[in-house]
Amino acid sequence: MTDDDRRTTPAALCPVDRNAGRAAVRPGPGDQGGGADRVRTRRHIGGRTATAAGRAASAGRAAAGRGGESPHGIYPLLEQRLLARGIATFSFDKRGVGKSTGKFFDAIDVAQRDAAAVLAWLRTRGDVIDPARIAVLGMSQSGVIGPALAVATPRVAAPPIAAVVMLSAPAGERGKLFLDSMQEQLATSGMKPVAVSDVIKATRRYLDDLTGGGAPGLVATGRAGVVDAFVAAGWTAAQAEGVVKTLSDPATSSLYTVGPGAVLRQVKVPVLALYAAGDTVVSNRLAIPSALGALAGNPDATVVRMPKVEHGFKPLVTTETGKEEYRGWPISDRDTIDLIDHWLGKRLGVGA
Repeated sequence: MTDDDRRTTPAALCPVDRNAGRAAVRPGPGDQGGGADRVRTRRHIGGRTATAAGRAASAGRAAAGRGGESPHGIYPLLEQRLLARGIATFSFDKRGVGKSTGKFFDAIDVAQRDAAAVLAWLRTRGDVIDPARIAVLGMSQSGVIGPALAVATPRVAAPPIAAVVMLSAPAGERGKLFLDSMQEQLATSGMKPVAVSDVIKATRRYLDDLTGGGAPGLVATGRAGVVDAFVAAGWTAAQAEGVVKTLSDPATSSLYTVGPGAVLRQVKVPVLALYAAGDTVVSNRLAIPSALGALAGNPDATVVRMPKVEHGFKPLVTTETGKEEYRGWPISDRDTIDLIDHWLGKRLGVGA
């Protein structure tokens, strides 16, 4: 293996929704899986590399945000497929989780900064990957990180990200995305339309002031307005206070400021956006039209609704009662993994 060979190795970075991440590296001859790495920022981001046995890796992925190590789920199974194609991976723990230091704080802006640090580190690894072939993949809330990294200007000049894969990712405009989802959930819960409208108006005023640096008096008034709106809708004062406490949490209020639509309109690299037909977390009705609209100007953007899968792309079966449920193995939908594998391979120039 020559130095030139190493520099032709592409890589992929995947932020995910709760605790681990992966990105591409290339092994020496016969090397297999399992090196520990640390990305140095003001804290350590702990991770590991995984590579295909006995062959040169062509790409990989980095993910930040799962709930814990698991031998199953779409990321490990997708990793196996990518490794078989010759795509190596780098897995890293979210801030304050596993081997990553710092305090766990489940907010989009924090996860995005950490993912950007990993991406910057990968771009320095020209000895093992091709910095011009780095793709980004993320699921759920972390699905908004990939597009943001794709349009961000790096501190040090670097090739652009080669491709973005979004799995069950929210799509919409700042504020509206959050409120539309909240409105749909309240309506589904049985709240009367007039009450839903009042609650949404009160929530908009409160979160606009809370996230926009409003005066403390305005924020307090807005908070009380949300409580009053929920109580008027038939909730108890304790229930209403619980909702406002959740809205006030920085991890929640930060979601109000996320506007994936504006970012997606700027993405010029290839994008694959997959949505789960059985998703009860991210609304297909809201997300898919928003993604299609935002990506309309991108000539290599594909939006697909995968049938009979739930939010995490576990396959659903129709039960005796007619309901669709996840009933165990296989843990991930094979068609979803096939699609991602072939799509990434083609965009990164790897394999058949």
